[in-house]
Amino acid sequence: MRYTEVTFLVEPIDPWRDLLIAELGEGNFDSFEETPHGVKAYVKSDRFDRASLATLKVPRDPHVRISHTVREVEPRNWNEEWERSFQPVEVGKEVRIRAEFHPFVPGFTHDIVITPRMAFGTGHHSTTRMMVEAMLGLDLKDQHVCDLGCGTAVLAILAERMGAKSVHAIDIDEQAVLNARENIALNGCGRIVVDKGDVALLGPATCGVILANIERNTLLRDMSAMRDALLPGGALLLSGFVNADRPLMLEGVGAAGLRPEEMLSNGEWSLIGCRK
Repeated sequence: MRYTEVTFLVEPIDPWRDLLIAELGEGNFDSFEETPHGVKAYVKSDRFDRASLATLKVPRDPHVRISHTVREVEPRNWNEEWERSFQPVEVGKEVRIRAEFHPFVPGFTHDIVITPRMAFGTGHHSTTRMMVEAMLGLDLKDQHVCDLGCGTAVLAILAERMGAKSVHAIDIDEQAVLNARENIALNGCGRIVVDKGDVALLGPATCGVILANIERNTLLRDMSAMRDALLPGGALLLSGFVNADRPLMLEGVGAAGLRPEEMLSNGEWSLIGCRK
């Protein structure tokens, strides 16, 4: 199987490379390799649509300059590429997120093993870390939790480890759903259900906590639906957006009748914790 490689030069790098990768990941691209000046994105050649590059939103932002070149490449060992780029995520001595090929390190309260289907070099460790930090400040014991846009299901797994009574992991991408189920089995979880879909799968007043590490536009669009799905006093953790978008997000939080209680930043990325 041949692949097409699109090399993007991004200036400035932060936060635009991460935003570009996130947008590409919503399309056909399934693997990424960060470079000093941007990113190389890969897609199976029979799925490559050159015209789609002109419709990307991130390169059209006036605050960034992005150029690209395209070439077809020979098949690569994607597992080897991923293993080289993936590093464990550690949050204090509470949580360590690692791959199977990383050695176990004692002393962490929660050791979580994750094997993504796609290359992990997306730079989203900052949002994952903030979500974990914010989760550690919540009492999840006996809570009904939703991990919305679950991806690898790392947050869902942590929620179960922290005592959640049930966890509903949801993602719109079929590959993410399959990957989430693999990781749940890998970590021996028994109280997590994974479904393909979006916030519409949640009934009214069914969740004590919703974890939403997605992208800005989806968060804003689904804010009212997430509020409706929360129980009174329920917590909503929002991340996946940059610091510059925090005022817009706070406006959306307020418009939905939610109360912001916590704000975190890590590099260019931001998190808002709020309550119903």
